[in-house]
Amino acid sequence: MSPISTPSFDLPDCHTTNESFAGDAFADVGSASSRVVVLADGSRLSLEGISPAELLRLQLEQEQAYARRFVEFPKRSAERAAAFAEGYDTVTALFAAANGIDGPVAMGVDGRHEQLVLNLLDQQRRRGAAAKLFEVGYGCGTLLERVSRHGYAVGGIEVSPAMHREAQDAVAAEHRSRLLLGDFMADDAPLEYGEYTLCYWNDVFEHVAPDEISDYLERIFQLLAPGGSLVTITPNWHVRPNDVTADFFPPRTEASGVHLKEYTLGEVTQLLRRAGFQHVATPLFVTRRQIAVCGSGLAGIKRLAEPLLEWLPFSFARLLVRGFGFSCTIARRP
Repeated sequence: MSPISTPSFDLPDCHTTNESFAGDAFADVGSASSRVVVLADGSRLSLEGISPAELLRLQLEQEQAYARRFVEFPKRSAERAAAFAEGYDTVTALFAAANGIDGPVAMGVDGRHEQLVLNLLDQQRRRGAAAKLFEVGYGCGTLLERVSRHGYAVGGIEVSPAMHREAQDAVAAEHRSRLLLGDFMADDAPLEYGEYTLCYWNDVFEHVAPDEISDYLERIFQLLAPGGSLVTITPNWHVRPNDVTADFFPPRTEASGVHLKEYTLGEVTQLLRRAGFQHVATPLFVTRRQIAVCGSGLAGIKRLAEPLLEWLPFSFARLLVRGFGFSCTIARRP
């Protein structure tokens, strides 16, 4: 596969940030006149009059409290699903208030990833496949809308009703029935198994409870047609922490907010293979304006060398992780 040069894009419609505390989780902060959030103990709090510094401290406390709630409930339980929906609405609203954002917040949106998706779909189309994209956590639909402009069918699932409404407005009518709202792991989710050639999720992996991540990957595997691919963007453990923990604690502190587990490239690869994916590649390199994809991207060498990152100064390790694409995998279903 030839290297892919990916330009940067302006991203309209949503407030965007590269900081990652809630990944592709979103809150409806359109009702900002009240700015009332539900705290992890069940009480309600108005955010009016609270300083940005106090809001950031509150965000840390609530992420930690909600993270404990997420894992105390049994997996696939209604209680866990309800806690996730409530918790992400709260922490995203706290982030928006602390940063003066009055509107939907989209996390982790990056034009390079968008171009990577388009290039993979183009390759599938050239091979004669009916290329079709599914996004887990599509937010306000920016990626799906742009991909659909290139003539591709798109679909996905999102837990936030507010973001579902935004996405429904963003995409053309022909795609709206495939924009699902609800729990990806629900038994009655109306998923089209075996119909998609590419699945994408950005900053979602680390928010899934560790006892459920294998279930998520197995379901994504079932969504894909034979030969289909999964693109995973997730912060690498060696540049931890990547959630709100980083605002209060030094590098190489374990994330204690709603990043329930941050993974090494080796761990992500192992989980993907266990789910049935055989070929797991990384980008060859990544710059501010370009992602280069070529073969496996030396993924095997990267996995072997990865433990050495802990022995390097943190700033240098972070440069290597970002520059050589340790946070991105492209896994293909046989």
